[in-house]
Amino acid sequence: MTDTQALENINRLYRRFVRQCPGTSEYSERLADEIEIILQLRFVDYFLQIRDILDLTKDIPHMTRGSAGSSLVCYLLGITDIDPIDWNIPVARFLNPLRDDLPDVDIDFPHHKQDEVMQRIFAKWPGKTARISNFVMFKEKSARREVAKRLGAVGRLPRNFTYKSLGLDEKEAKRLERKLIGKKKCISKHCGGILVFQRQLPKSLISQENQILLDKYEVEDLEHLKVDILASRGLSQLMEIDPMPAKDYPERDPKTEALLQRGDVLGVTQAESPAMRRLFRAIKPKGRADCVFGTALIRPVAVEGRRKASFFHDWSRERITESIVCEDDAIEKIAKLTGCNYFEADQYRRAFAKRNEEKVLEFMHRMGKHPKKDELIQELYALSGFGLCRAHAVNLGRLIWALAYQKAHNPHKFWKAALKHCQGSYRRWVYRCEAKQVGAYTLPKGKSDVIDDPVWQFKRYGWWSHKEFLPGMGIKELFLDRVQFSGVIANGRVFRGDKGKYTTFLTLGIDNGQYIDVTIPKPVAYSDYDVVHGIGRLKHSNGTDYLEGIEWKNYRIDSYYQH
Repeated sequence: MTDTQALENINRLYRRFVRQCPGTSEYSERLADEIEIILQLRFVDYFLQIRDILDLTKDIPHMTRGSAGSSLVCYLLGITDIDPIDWNIPVARFLNPLRDDLPDVDIDFPHHKQDEVMQRIFAKWPGKTARISNFVMFKEKSARREVAKRLGAVGRLPRNFTYKSLGLDEKEAKRLERKLIGKKKCISKHCGGILVFQRQLPKSLISQENQILLDKYEVEDLEHLKVDILASRGLSQLMEIDPMPAKDYPERDPKTEALLQRGDVLGVTQAESPAMRRLFRAIKPKGRADCVFGTALIRPVAVEGRRKASFFHDWSRERITESIVCEDDAIEKIAKLTGCNYFEADQYRRAFAKRNEEKVLEFMHRMGKHPKKDELIQELYALSGFGLCRAHAVNLGRLIWALAYQKAHNPHKFWKAALKHCQGSYRRWVYRCEAKQVGAYTLPKGKSDVIDDPVWQFKRYGWWSHKEFLPGMGIKELFLDRVQFSGVIANGRVFRGDKGKYTTFLTLGIDNGQYIDVTIPKPVAYSDYDVVHGIGRLKHSNGTDYLEGIEWKNYRIDSYYQH
């Protein structure tokens, strides 16, 4: 590329900036560095194409998730609302001259607007755009079932069947199974991936409804623009309440902080899981920044909870920066301990995520006998399980904070929007019960007055119109540390731990607006039941109470009251 071409490309970018770059040396140097990388990797057209897509959707709110918030150029182009200098985010996670693959830009739109956005893109570039496919592959379990059916097994197959138990030729069946594993099972649409070609799409690769028969990895190999147009229910919920962007909410607010500190996050999309409720009660966030970093903290904690549990006991902004919580933390720590630059550090981080053992060994050799070597390696492997980059944490934390703000200040509007857009893991009665407390939900006319019996109404409609909670629910102290409990199932999850051991986590409603978490050391088919009754130990951990089940039994609502 000649100097003249480089200058023209720089000017093409500058002309599309929607924000003025601050004149400080920190911003100027960061901008110059990013521009140099973009020119070197020939990514100018990529950034301008993203800007073209956003120009098509100026009337539709959006949030850019993922690592795009690491880039000052993305911020100045209006692709993201995150100032990476303000949030101290290095660009290496997004742009790296040591990689030649296109950076990944994921854009969230309100979920009810996703199809409209895609149609605008198809209309703007007809014949040059298409949805990306997902290829569902045969894995061991699905391959085993497919082979059994092909060899003549009929009817519903038992969960742990063997070829021998079905009277099939075991040797032949295992041969077919090995051939099938890794092969394509079926094709579906990617949830939001769109491919934009610089020329007409090859018709041989296009199926119905503007779908190209390539997955995201094959698309990346073609080196054409891929952008994810994603649907966000949280953004739909927020826009339903107030069109103000999430970034414009105040940094501090006593009512919002109090709500989060209570763990009162039901209906707050992306933050209402039992784990998130416990997290906010534990760390007691003070301001939006704590909400952001707490949101990031829960991800790696889900992988290595015991090792990182100390954060819950002694939460502080200073403490969290001492360890690896976000992927950017890993980059910074690797660079500090090895003396390499951020771009090299990101390569080492990716080596752990991709299980590139050759690169991992290179990193270990470079660390030598450093006293923190083993600790760092452990953290990097843990982070690879499920970690967030800092920019994504900022966007997610901002959305959670904005929704929590609205719940604290406008509960009626909040619950009206939540009932319409929120699709969490809790049962429907939970949302209706919570909404009813603020007058945002009533039973449809003609239903509440059929039979004046809350149990009958729950059986018939999954809801009751009475002010009182369902009778008989609650916790009763017995002796020592044991309690008797009865509660309506609000949420559940079966977790498979080490050595194949299962634990069921349940959230039970015990009164209006009151819930208790229960752990049961076995898999429970909770979806088939309404009520759990039993004896447990009351435990306290990380600022929250929960029950450890000792004896328990599941009931349908009618059999519980008969019992």
